[in-house]
Amino acid sequence: MSYLNLKEYEPVENRIRAFWQKYPEGRLITDLQRVERADGRVEWICKSQAFTNQTDDRPQATGYATEIEGSSFINRSNASENCETSSIGRCLANLGFATKGKRPSREEMQKAISTDAINSKVKKPITESVWVSLLEDLSKCGTLSDLNRWGSIVANYSMPKEKRDELISIFTIKKDALGFERPKLTSV
Repeated sequence: MSYLNLKEYEPVENRIRAFWQKYPEGRLITDLQRVERADGRVEWICKSQAFTNQTDDRPQATGYATEIEGSSFINRSNASENCETSSIGRCLANLGFATKGKRPSREEMQKAISTDAINSKVKKPITESVWVSLLEDLSKCGTLSDLNRWGSIVANYSMPKEKRDELISIFTIKKDALGFERPKLTSV
């Protein structure tokens, strides 16, 4: 992805500024939700709505974004904020505030470049001995914290989809056996 020129993409900050200049009586409303995934990681989902005045009953545009805690350097400590910013950027692009003609925001493209770099450099290929070790460690998990820590470790390995699906399936069975409820959306 290094061939991308980030200067061709509009920062979300510019889109927000342009929105308030054009619609000073407008509203930007976000709905941020926290979800615990089957693999124990926390996912943030945000829906943003743009209203062009105070009396609009329906938004003129919407935008969605998701982020997983720990999936990138910024998401280690700011996944919810990152998610909300991306959602607002997409919403405003849908309303026509992608002035340079590119729908993704500069922040989204930077994240895509960073994620590619992280995935190609940091994730380790899974070996048979690591696979066995992960399964043994999973069987020893006795609390939700243990399962979350285990999920963070698994995220560091690249593996075929079949192996990842198998781990998630075993993880879910383990979680159910410990008596934890299924993940639910909760308002923040």
